[in-house]
This record gives sequence, structure tokens and C-alpha cells, in this order.
Amino acid sequence: MRKGWIALVLVLMLVGEAHADKVLLKNGDQLRGTVKNVKGGVLTLMTDYSEPVKIKTSEISKISTDEPIEMHLNTGEILKGSLKPAGEGEVKVEPSSGRQSAVIAWDLVKSINPPPNTWHGNISLGASQLSGNTDRTAVNAAVVLERKFDGDRFFLRARHNYAEENDSVTNRNTFGAIKFEHFFTKKFFGYLGVELLNDSFKDLNLRASVGPGVGYQIWDDDRKALSVETGVSYFIEDRKTGEDVKFVTGRVGANLQYHIVDALVFTDNLLFYPSIEQTSDYSLRNEATLSTDIYAGWELRFSNILEYDNQPSPGIQTTDLQWILSLGYSF
Repeated sequence: MRKGWIALVLVLMLVGEAHADKVLLKNGDQLRGTVKNVKGGVLTLMTDYSEPVKIKTSEISKISTDEPIEMHLNTGEILKGSLKPAGEGEVKVEPSSGRQSAVIAWDLVKSINPPPNTWHGNISLGASQLSGNTDRTAVNAAVVLERKFDGDRFFLRARHNYAEENDSVTNRNTFGAIKFEHFFTKKFFGYLGVELLNDSFKDLNLRASVGPGVGYQIWDDDRKALSVETGVSYFIEDRKTGEDVKFVTGRVGANLQYHIVDALVFTDNLLFYPSIEQTSDYSLRNEATLSTDIYAGWELRFSNILEYDNQPSPGIQTTDLQWILSLGYSF
């Protein structure tokens, strides 16, 4: 009876290994599990005996999978099938019957089993109420949306702030930004961006910036993301009392997201507009946020917004600084 149980356990172990994906590394190590995905040149292998294992594709000697995968190439082509061993630095994709297999260099692989093209982002809301000697109410709301397509990326950001004190409005402004990016290579992209600002206390009915440019994705993984960009913009300021202005300006931007720890994330979005006609004239906006997870997507967000214009309308200060504490939800 005992021998029968031992034989059954051995059979189950062999069956489990037979149906596991296999990854052989260049150093001779062999790993078994399930290939979850490939992103940014890193393969994630799910195992029953440890946390997900991250493997650089450049360190893979041979790989084979039992179940079909979906491989996206840098050329935009999509291949579906199981993975089989090939030459050094290559992998073979064997599709369903009736189609030819393809041998692909790892350098051409953009991703494997990418997540579906869905919206990602967060929304947040903050409010405060003070009564007594001073009656003060403040409300702020923000939304950030992002969607990735094959070779493209779309961003939308918006924020509104409102405050009144003793029945008098003391703060009211709205900022919005829309940007479309198209990746020519894995890291190099072109973009078209639009930024809008309305601020009653900065003599602005509307400030609009529209223009194209190019950018470079320095980092883009599960822990950190950083991109820089530069271009030109057509700048329009419709002022409430001052003289309206229209001119062409440069545009420099940087976008950072960094997971300090799993539950603590720092993001920073910088926009800098140097005048092309008059180099001493410039403006900038920087929005930095520190967010921490609370539970099931809910998070506490602490934001700092700096706006600077070295040549504002007469009577308007050059610098505005806001500190905002809000409750947010990420999806």
C-alpha cells in the first residue's frame, strides 16, 4: 500500500513537470513554472514555490511553453502560439496547425501576453470646512487617465480648485492637459499636446498651449517610469483685464513615477515653457504627488502644485504654490 502511494506521488510530480513551461538560462539554471508575460525585456515566470520570478530575456538560452502565448513585435506584428527552443538569442513561435512557425530574435519582442488595452488612472477629491470667526470652504478634484495601445499612448489630466472665505471667492482655477504619443521605436516617440488653464485670480480667462514634439522613455517598468520630451507650442493668453498675447514658445516636459515601496508612490509632472523670441521670458508648472495605499485601490494623496510666470499681468504675483491633501481611488 505504501509503495502504491509513493508511485502515485511520483506520477503526479512528473505530470506537473511535464505540463510546466521551462526556461533554461545561459548560466545553466533551469526554471519551471508558467510564463505570465514579457515587458521591457523582462520575463515574469509564475511558480508554485516562490514569488513571481523576473528574468532578463537576454539571459535566456532556451524556452518552451505548453500553452499558447500572444507575442507583440516592435514592428507591430502579433504572433500567437507556443514557444519552443531556437538559436542563441532567439525563440521559435509555433502557431496552430496549418501555419508556419517563426523564429524571432528577443530584441524584436516588444511584449508577451500584454494586458488588454484598458483605461488606467486615478480620481481624487479633497475638501475642508472652517466656521466660527472665519467661514472658509475649500474643494478640489482631480482625474488622471492613461490608455496604451500598440505603439501609442494617450494621457488626460484635469484638476479643479475652489475656495471661498466669508462669502468671498478666494481661489478658483482649472487645469487640463491632453497628450497623444506615438512610439517610433521602443523608447523614442512623437507627441501632440494641449494644455489649458483658467484662473480668475491670475487674470486668465484661458491660457492655451498647443503643439508637437518628440520624447524619450528612459524607464518603464513595474517600479519606475520616466520620460522626457521637448517641442514647440503656440501659446495664447486670453486675459480678463490685461492685454491678450499670442506667441510661439518652446516646451520641455518630464514625467516621473517611482514606487518608493509597494504602498508608497511618488509622481512628478513638469512643464516648462521658454520663450523663443525673448529668452528671459518663461513660465512653468510642476505638480508633485505622494500617494499611499489605504485599502483595495483607495489611497491618501498629498500634492504640491507650483506655477511660475516671470512676466504676469500687472498687479499679479509671479508665483503660486498650493498644498492639497485628498482621498483618491486608482484603477
